[in-house]
Amino acid sequence: MRSSTTAWAMAVFAATRVISLMTFAFLLPHGHFRKIHGGIWHYLTKGADAAWYADIAQHGYPRSEIGFFHFYPGYPAAIDTIAWIPGMGVARAGIAVTAVAGLAAAAGLARLGLRLTGDARTSLLLVALWAAAPGAMVLSMAYSEALMCALAVWALVAVIDGRWITAGVLTMLGGTVHSSAAALIAALEVAALIALVGAARTGRPPLGAWLRPVAAGVMAPLGLIAFWVFVMFRQAQPGGWLADEKNSGTSIDWGRSTWHVVSRILVGSPRGVNLLFVLVLLAAIALAAWNLIERMPAYLKVYILVTVLLAVLTSSAFLGSKPRVLLPALLLGFPLAKVLAPVRDDVLVAMIAILAVASAWLTLSAAAMGIVP
Repeated sequence: MRSSTTAWAMAVFAATRVISLMTFAFLLPHGHFRKIHGGIWHYLTKGADAAWYADIAQHGYPRSEIGFFHFYPGYPAAIDTIAWIPGMGVARAGIAVTAVAGLAAAAGLARLGLRLTGDARTSLLLVALWAAAPGAMVLSMAYSEALMCALAVWALVAVIDGRWITAGVLTMLGGTVHSSAAALIAALEVAALIALVGAARTGRPPLGAWLRPVAAGVMAPLGLIAFWVFVMFRQAQPGGWLADEKNSGTSIDWGRSTWHVVSRILVGSPRGVNLLFVLVLLAAIALAAWNLIERMPAYLKVYILVTVLLAVLTSSAFLGSKPRVLLPALLLGFPLAKVLAPVRDDVLVAMIAILAVASAWLTLSAAAMGIVP
């Protein structure tokens, strides 16, 4: 069942990508979407943040230019690893890394769902909800979210399976890819602490019962710390990374700007794409709260909650980027997957297709308005 579920999960993910790309191709020549110049390939490989990642992959980080250090090096490094292949280039390499990482994330999420429920149907539906979520269009673009999701979900699977060193290594790599690795680090530290407490209660546990969780806990934050130290030296200031985040408009302001934007949009005259982004954020908060009462390990709840908090507590200067920041919270739709599992296949297929179309439309609408997806 596990191998067939994994194959179906990757097929479901691939189907949502095809639907999203077809939606893009259909909408681009019409209406206000014509404001987006360059065609679909240009948008996927050089639109918004994709251009920054491509530049870093080609030229590395400049000495001190503000903005570049907001982008973590793991994804550009993965692009650069295969860009040298004849006929590949940076643009194709970016899409290749994203595609492979997305398939790996879908397979890992199905495996995680099986670990939690033992039900293949619920696991596949969990994958489908994630792949068609608002902001999921970046899983087809030269963005780092697909790679981060793949590392995160397989790290969580490794924790459930008791493969602590694997979990520590994957979490460490995640710290070089995306800021949401902070949630993964927190989850692994909680899991390691729970394992240590359990080992201590057994009296005299074997050496590996406590040594491997400790090693994983030590390794987990090293990638994130190493990047921060690197930025500190390149920027020649102790708080280099924090300064870069502030100047990029993505620093943590403890939710003040998010609250201001949400209240202004809801209390004022709510309309347009910004209202949809606010509703997505409110839905994510509600789902995070719902997950807290689900039967799952505590560290998974920590991972979901911290990922959502990172989206809420950071500056709302780029409100359109909130949905994609939530993508690494792969289990956010877990309660919905359980509720929807008994629904007929044809209804579920139609629902996921509609969600995939709506997700692509939302991303394209935001881009036409000049909002970063």
